[in-house]
Amino acid sequence: MHWSLPERPGFDAMDAHVRTSGIGGRLTDRPTYPRAEAIHCAGHRLLRGDPRRLDPARLAALAHGQFTAPERFLPLLGRAFAQVSPWERTISVQRYRPHRPRAPQGFRVRPMTCGDARQLAALVPSLRWITETWGGAHGLAASGRAWGAFTDGNQLAAVACTYWEGRAHEDVAVLTLPSFRQLGLGLACVSGLSSAVRARGRVPTWSAPRGNEASQALARAAGFRPVRTEVCYYVGRARAGAGEPVECFTTARSA
Repeated sequence: MHWSLPERPGFDAMDAHVRTSGIGGRLTDRPTYPRAEAIHCAGHRLLRGDPRRLDPARLAALAHGQFTAPERFLPLLGRAFAQVSPWERTISVQRYRPHRPRAPQGFRVRPMTCGDARQLAALVPSLRWITETWGGAHGLAASGRAWGAFTDGNQLAAVACTYWEGRAHEDVAVLTLPSFRQLGLGLACVSGLSSAVRARGRVPTWSAPRGNEASQALARAAGFRPVRTEVCYYVGRARAGAGEPVECFTTARSA
């Protein structure tokens, strides 16, 4: 099957991100001319092709993760995993370029560099998700795809980054440390990052759970507007007997 399909905004960018970054990998039904594949990176999985070509047992290593997949893959997921929970994700595209907000007094917003890796590594575990698609703190800091807000004392207060770098799109993510929220720092970081994405010739996109009102509000403030809603699936443990080793024909460093 030919995989050079048009890249839609959102998690389609995961394909190119895994290919170019070397983070994650892909499981296919055969090493050449695959008819189905499961791309995986940092707890996320993207299924494409003909679900009849994938053995449920071979998906066992992808348990406890989030699947982006057409509805035709749902029977396969049900055979492979004991728990399959659907949820809705809203995909937005930046339609407007808002005026870049000025950082509040006492803060600076700038591109992150390798020297900022220690600050990213010091994030509490529940916030480190933002680094995972780049292989961790050092990978994100060195990627040139992150903007941070810092206090005058150089303490990291917020960060926005390209979560998936696709061929035509970059899907962005943002977090603000709890003690620095409600200051507009996340918006300032997203604004700087989005301008950099457009300078690279790509379109900024935003993916968030449909019910995450705070994320949706920030997206609107940054000029993003919804283009579609898709159903995704969180899966739990693999079913008994579905624990055969997974062979990834396209090798890549796992994250």
